[in-house]
Amino acid sequence: MSEFRQDPITGHWTIIAEGRGVRPNEYGTPSPPPPSEGCPFCSGNETGTPPEIAAYRTKGSRPNTPGWSVRTIPNKFPTVFADAPTGPTTRAPGEVRRPGIGRHEVVIESPAHAGSLSNLPMGQAREVFRMLRERMRALASEPGIRGIVAFENAGPESGGSLFHPHAQIVAVPEVPPLLADEAAGAARYSRTHGGVCAFETEIARERESAVRVVIDTPEMLVYAPFASPFPFEVRLLPFRHAVSLGGANDVEIHRLAELLPQVLRALSEVVPGASYNFVTRAFPWATPEDGAYHWHLDVLPRLVRPDGFDVGSGIPVNPVAPEAAADQLRRAIASTARSSGGESSRP
Repeated sequence: MSEFRQDPITGHWTIIAEGRGVRPNEYGTPSPPPPSEGCPFCSGNETGTPPEIAAYRTKGSRPNTPGWSVRTIPNKFPTVFADAPTGPTTRAPGEVRRPGIGRHEVVIESPAHAGSLSNLPMGQAREVFRMLRERMRALASEPGIRGIVAFENAGPESGGSLFHPHAQIVAVPEVPPLLADEAAGAARYSRTHGGVCAFETEIARERESAVRVVIDTPEMLVYAPFASPFPFEVRLLPFRHAVSLGGANDVEIHRLAELLPQVLRALSEVVPGASYNFVTRAFPWATPEDGAYHWHLDVLPRLVRPDGFDVGSGIPVNPVAPEAAADQLRRAIASTARSSGGESSRP
């Protein structure tokens, strides 16, 4: 049997169709390539990238040389261009255009060819999220920016092209449609319910039912969203309200650095070789309407390719029920904790 589910904030529909018989453990991907001496993101190859924008460095090391732990550079092949000619939006019948201006940065997560955020030491992962917070704050101050998307492409099905662990940030003069939909849904909910945050209501609802909760901590909930479009999709949602990861405090940064690698390791155990994206969207500032938005980070495994119905209807089909996904991920996290002899955050 299948089931239509509606996202409680955006109103978007997903079909949960376990009966399609998809077995997630059949979606393995080829082994990653070995470290490459020519990798432009490895330490020692700094001259192969554009000059760095920001870096965490050992004392005395010079920009664009070894000695860094996390490094941000302009994307060499950007989606939008900082130096694009400025100009107004032009309109003609059926044609609306504006220059492709914006900012596109790469956050190199490690000097080593480590392959995944999940492989990094805890302190290194914390520095990655500190850098993402720093750069999102900086880009929010750029004139004309209305939306920011930070993300990582990991694996051949994710859209990624380099194995070396890195995230990206794109800041654009338009509000991205998914951000707009979430913000509009959150504002609508807040107006209807006397100022209550839609995302905080979702936290309370998910904690009460617990069936989709993967990890529950005092600062952040990790769960499989009710109407997940992606199999094994996971959301990391902080309890404290802010419109951007740029507004995260140090405790929340620490939690992200602790929890996201746990989730990624669990995903790798449940679906070996899984490609994924992680994504967080943000407004550069909080207007009265945008202030209802509550930032979060989504892990979007790329396990199935959309077919003609998905792309023709705009309704994604997810072959793994979020309740089943949460259960498998919880078990994987518990198994990993037992085998390592350590304690991880538990639901």
